Amino acid sequence: MQCEHFSLNMKDYLDQFGYTQDENGIYVSGKTGYWSNLNKSENVEFLKSVEEKGQPRTVVKEMHPELEEIIFSPKREAGLELLDIKKNDVCIDYGCMWGSLSVGMAKRGGLVYAVDQTYDSLRFLSLRNKLEGIENVWCVQDDIRKLDLKISADIAVVNGVLEWIPEIGTIELKKYYGKKTRKTYSGHEPQKQQQNFLNTVARNLKPGGKLLLAIENRFDYSQFLGKRDPHSHLLFTSILPRKTSDLISRVILNRPYINYLYSFNQLRRMIKSAGFSKVALYMTFPHYHLPKLILPYENGCKLYKKYENGSNSLKRRLVRNLEYVLIKGLKANFLAPSIMVVSVK
Repeated sequence: MQCEHFSLNMKDYLDQFGYTQDENGIYVSGKTGYWSNLNKSENVEFLKSVEEKGQPRTVVKEMHPELEEIIFSPKREAGLELLDIKKNDVCIDYGCMWGSLSVGMAKRGGLVYAVDQTYDSLRFLSLRNKLEGIENVWCVQDDIRKLDLKISADIAVVNGVLEWIPEIGTIELKKYYGKKTRKTYSGHEPQKQQQNFLNTVARNLKPGGKLLLAIENRFDYSQFLGKRDPHSHLLFTSILPRKTSDLISRVILNRPYINYLYSFNQLRRMIKSAGFSKVALYMTFPHYHLPKLILPYENGCKLYKKYENGSNSLKRRLVRNLEYVLIKGLKANFLAPSIMVVSVK
């Protein structure tokens, strides 16, 4: 399928696979699901204000300033530079949320499927696209675990998504993160679910297509210093044996531990198992959310340099100095905070 033809016939193409374009321009699948940093009630007020004022960034600054960089900062797009996106490349952004990377790919000329289960997140992105005149992003509401668009995409982005694949149902993060919440799960082993998802991502790419995946490192050095697990908000559950972490989570949070993270080499094996022949690993500092350094995993420690990272408190300075010693001095690349992967099918 030629990209120009793909662009012109997007509605007809999605219609034939069961999607319906609604009054907001979003292609809906009929499936349900909710995952957001904002509670449902917050999203109602948030979207109402965006619609009334017609200025998404202003509304974010006023109502949720903690999200401004995550949604709008160009640092968020840094990893896209590893992909060499070309004009009319067909791109899929899995779990796009508010669409910062979808917009980034669109600005680089990509034809972008922005896919998410959460309608409210897509509504924000749809409004932003309309107000900013972005015409090459199509918002698709669907379950990314089962996505099969019957296309051969050039680019796939899985940014901060893999660890959440085993989660089902409604996740209002403020009510979930570190909170005791009883949930029923399928019983399927989390790593198997994550591997199946990667297999799906690979199937939706053409031979030679590229995957950009970003996730926290299971063995991030700060986890050993008492930084809480970024998904359970528990101590040491990222680095402990899975069965031990599961027991801790069941006792404290009343639910199993399922948000599995991986080391660099573990992730490499999973991605290769999904059908990718080339896997390039990168260390990201201080985090893949807003990276300031993206360095090759192999031989990249020599390129490490100190960078500004928020607070200049004594504790923060000590942590930065420790990071410098570990990465620059001891070449302990396996302890880097976050991972980016660029893979070729």
